[in-house]
Amino acid sequence: MKKTFAIILSFVLAASAFAGCSSSSTPAESSAAPAESSSATESSEASSSEAESTPEVEVPAADAVTEKAMDYFASFPEDKNVIQPEDLFAKIDAGEDMFIMDIRQPDVYAESHIKGAVNIPFGKSIAESLSIIPDDKPVMVYCYTGQTSSQTAALLNVVGKYAKTVQSGFNNGISKVEGYEAYIDTEAVALPTDSYPVEEAFQAAADKYYSDLEAAKGSTFENFNFKPESLKEIIDAEDDSYLVYSVRQAEDYAKGHIPGAVNNPFGLGMQEKFSELPNDKTIIVQCYSGQTSSQVMAILRLLGYNAYSLSGGMGSADAGTGWLGAGYEVVTD
Repeated sequence: MKKTFAIILSFVLAASAFAGCSSSSTPAESSAAPAESSSATESSEASSSEAESTPEVEVPAADAVTEKAMDYFASFPEDKNVIQPEDLFAKIDAGEDMFIMDIRQPDVYAESHIKGAVNIPFGKSIAESLSIIPDDKPVMVYCYTGQTSSQTAALLNVVGKYAKTVQSGFNNGISKVEGYEAYIDTEAVALPTDSYPVEEAFQAAADKYYSDLEAAKGSTFENFNFKPESLKEIIDAEDDSYLVYSVRQAEDYAKGHIPGAVNNPFGLGMQEKFSELPNDKTIIVQCYSGQTSSQVMAILRLLGYNAYSLSGGMGSADAGTGWLGAGYEVVTD
């Protein structure tokens, strides 16, 4: 159901110019990541006569995935692909047509889940189920705390779905809303039978994503999350094979950040700085609670970076979560 990705020669030239603007080579650049759409438009307008006479060329499969991954933040919606539990309930009340996806484990799903939610557990089952996940209606994804659903929603958008993650998941979001019990059920919902074909390149990207996830089980990198205590050990050891990538807003970063962290605020246009990332380091993405960093991490992995999300993010000393909850220092320089 997706159209074949094609670009004209002038767009290729624009993409090459974009890739050449950085002094460091990145996985995205190595696979000829396209320039921003505005740059491509300018290039096309500047050489319209040449474009009209130049035959179209098919984008290689890997570049098609790269293009969509780069476009994720280039055309980022105002809601940042996040929906509040209350807003989800309002949509349910209004009878809006949507696909609700519970990616918690089956035993937990059986205990209680949102009415109408289909259970597709986080992991390779998501890649295996891509063709039954609709691409013609919104897909609402929730997990336990919002971290695994955030990375899942990002990946689903890249492969052609219209997905949003439910803020804070079931444990910290849905179940905290007054009257949430009215939206809960224990009866399992059958998987849909309709089929929504996925292009081969995007299916392969999803397969690899979740295959890598499975390989990380039982390790420091389980679920593509990285524990604060593990990061503290790396920082204390002055291990320069890791880079802490803070995606908090600039003013918050300035007030205090993890030692050695570099800042690229989460949001529209942040992909413009991805070319500055080294491709020979492990990237630990860090935000406030681990949800927005999970989105960024998923996109970076699709671009070829060895990226992980800091579990719990900066967190809170009072709540005992994340970096601050572990009592670790922050710096301002």
